[in-house]
Amino acid sequence: MKSRALPAVLALLLLAGCSAAPQEATAELTPNPVQTQQDSLSPSPTPSETPTPKELSLMATGDVLLHPQLLAEAKTSTGYDFQPLLNGLKPYVQDADVALCNLETPIGVPPYSGYPTFSVPAQIVADLASIGYDGCTTATNHTVDIGTAGVKRTLDTLEKYKLFATGSYRTQTEAQAPPLLQAEGIKLGVIASTYSLNGMRADTDWRVDTGVDAKKLITRAKAARKSGAEIVVAAIHDGTEYSTRPSDAQRKLGQTLAESGAFDFIYMHHTHSVLPIEKHEGTWIVYGLGNSVAKHATPTILNREGISIKATFTRTGKDQWKVGELVWVPHQLSSSPVRWCQVFTADACLPAADAKASLVRTSKTVNAYGAFDDGLKPWELD
Repeated sequence: MKSRALPAVLALLLLAGCSAAPQEATAELTPNPVQTQQDSLSPSPTPSETPTPKELSLMATGDVLLHPQLLAEAKTSTGYDFQPLLNGLKPYVQDADVALCNLETPIGVPPYSGYPTFSVPAQIVADLASIGYDGCTTATNHTVDIGTAGVKRTLDTLEKYKLFATGSYRTQTEAQAPPLLQAEGIKLGVIASTYSLNGMRADTDWRVDTGVDAKKLITRAKAARKSGAEIVVAAIHDGTEYSTRPSDAQRKLGQTLAESGAFDFIYMHHTHSVLPIEKHEGTWIVYGLGNSVAKHATPTILNREGISIKATFTRTGKDQWKVGELVWVPHQLSSSPVRWCQVFTADACLPAADAKASLVRTSKTVNAYGAFDDGLKPWELD
């Protein structure tokens, strides 16, 4: 399994041997790689001998949205097991340096619930971590479905399983800290935000990153860069549900963020459907990843399809990075039991005709703005 990325502040504390972090968190974490006796006998490398990373790959996936059927299928005699649902994702998660999900449903306590106010078991976080995810964004229209306690419980659970999180916060100090994830010696800034909280209000203005105002998002990106981020990405929860094109406002937002130069990559979720990918003024924009896992009551094939992407950032100069390669893999969720099934190649996960039709449909949508000609490639595993 790939080494786990760490929140940048925590990584620094571990490297410094600092005891300022909460005892519970530091007791569970071990710096990677673990020093061996042989290592301790070898001279420590000087800074000039330390290799400078030249690439970092980021996987981004869509909404993790646990509807009641998914809970029913995952129920066991002792709790829940979401591994069968997620297993198809595992080789792709393992193929990226950093993998980020969008955890749309808050972690609750029994009895759990579905739409319109979600509450789901903590086991989903454990299972996401077990297949190799490094973190999740948490700014969605369902973030405060079960109030402040749900926000805090979700973040406590992500922390328990050593997953990076940004988009919602337990304290004002957390909200004001730069949203940095350190991986492969590189600091990645993740700017998350949601268009809405479904008419509900958080207890404080800083509890959830809300709003899709381009100027504010650009300001946040610049602040992350000033705080040490070498790569900055946007993870925006926005769009029109069950559509196949971004709204005019959504596309304008994506292009404005790209034109600002503050972001190296932009991706979005929320619509529960796949939207096009576009390269605008040299910056890739993924307008809609679709669902990662879900089981809506609304009967449309669009909410059973999604895409995952891997953006490989290449160092082009001191403190300068760009996406050197963008690859994608489309999937469809099987009906019952629900499973994540890639559709590039037919296998036992889905009927061959369903996989083929899904690939044609999704490819047409993804390429609507010329992504294939601009360099988007299929994600091929070794």
